[in-house]
Amino acid sequence: MVPAYPIDRPRLGGSRQLTVLALAASVALATAATANAALFFQFDRASARPGSLVTASEPGWPSAAHGVIVYLVPTRLRRVRPDSASGYILSKPPKHGAIRLGQPRLTESHTLTISFRVPHVPAGDYTTAFWCRSCRKGGDFFTSAPWGASWTGKPGSVLRIEQR
Repeated sequence: MVPAYPIDRPRLGGSRQLTVLALAASVALATAATANAALFFQFDRASARPGSLVTASEPGWPSAAHGVIVYLVPTRLRRVRPDSASGYILSKPPKHGAIRLGQPRLTESHTLTISFRVPHVPAGDYTTAFWCRSCRKGGDFFTSAPWGASWTGKPGSVLRIEQR
């Protein structure tokens, strides 16, 4: 039977409450430093040609994402089936179609970023992908845009690569 009145629970004291809040904030910051906090890079432009300098980034990171390697992949990566949420979530980077760009760096304004020259790849829509060793046992490979995401014509998570 449920009581008709609320049950009194002891309240935390002032210093104890601050300690609990400080601990919760520390845990939140520590977990935000991993890719588990979600990486969704946005490109600084809508389209580019091979050889163009492009930057992809995400603001709001208190520290660097350790153990993360950034890749460039087509939004319709061949030989890879999307998961039920239309994403690429793989245990390791695919052998074909994923181009390693390197590790992201953290700027003074707390933005994770990577700049790269667009490689010579077939024309089409591309997004960033991440290989994260620490995200789960064995690692994770996931993307900024869902499988099959289309170019919007505006800077975002999909970059249209055009031929000269």
